[in-house]
Amino acid sequence: MPSLLIELLRSGDFDVVHTHGHFHASSTLVLLSNVFKRRLVVLTCHGAILEYHGWKRGLERAFNKSVGRWTLRSVDRVIALTPSQAEMLEGLGARREKITVIPSWVDLPAVGSRVDAVGFRAAHKLGDKRVVLFVGRLLPVKGLNYLIEAASLTQTRPTVAIIGDEAPGYAGSREALVQQVKRLGLEERVLFLGRFDREDLAAAYEAADLFVLPSLGEGLPIALLEAMAYGKCAVATDVPGNRDVIRDGENGALVEARNPAALAHKIDVLLGDDSLRARLGAQARRDIGRDYTCDVVMKKILDLYEEVRGH
Repeated sequence: MPSLLIELLRSGDFDVVHTHGHFHASSTLVLLSNVFKRRLVVLTCHGAILEYHGWKRGLERAFNKSVGRWTLRSVDRVIALTPSQAEMLEGLGARREKITVIPSWVDLPAVGSRVDAVGFRAAHKLGDKRVVLFVGRLLPVKGLNYLIEAASLTQTRPTVAIIGDEAPGYAGSREALVQQVKRLGLEERVLFLGRFDREDLAAAYEAADLFVLPSLGEGLPIALLEAMAYGKCAVATDVPGNRDVIRDGENGALVEARNPAALAHKIDVLLGDDSLRARLGAQARRDIGRDYTCDVVMKKILDLYEEVRGH
């Protein structure tokens, strides 16, 4: 990290420096370099919510009241990924007039793209089973224990495919979920598939009947945007981040967080109605094409650079 500060001090003039994460040391170093070499700084906050407990929670609160607050108030513009996140950042000290909402982008798959969904189903012995897909880190905040419990309550009895690894600092999270699956007798219906590369992940999205994100909190969930880009009907919990993307009954479905019975019911309703799933998935894909493609998002970022330079 000291080498980054040296490079920033040595480097030539920039019109704008764009840094990421108000809690990252790199953002702090960018602002420290500004003491000696003033530059315009734009900060994107990605809004990871990790549900810290104990001493880590205390450390997070101390950081947010000191270095984090100084960082948010020292930059020229703060980019929030969602309106919910904008409110959170204002509460952490960012000035309202300096906050702009610009989401992350995802690639919109070509219609009819040659993705081997059949191969994915064959490789995992899924056949013509109904498949509910989850993609993400195996973090407590992702609410996977509620999805597993919901799987035990469903009438449609779908297979739940879980794609993702443990996160650093959360060793044992996968084993805890595996033990829950065993207690509920779901070994044949809940699959832990690990991490996938981009091509295999595309096949998984294409092969799934339903995408489910049972999070307790989100920033802007890329996996949700990706599933919607593939035209998949998505069920997500009604929490900030998810509700910024999903309009219940229009481009997906929202359910109460920490409520496996409600989640199981929604899964059953959607798996039992092919036309409803298709309608919601089609609208989801249209929404991604309108608001979340690279061209759309990059134009907003470039316009923001010009606006910051003009002040």
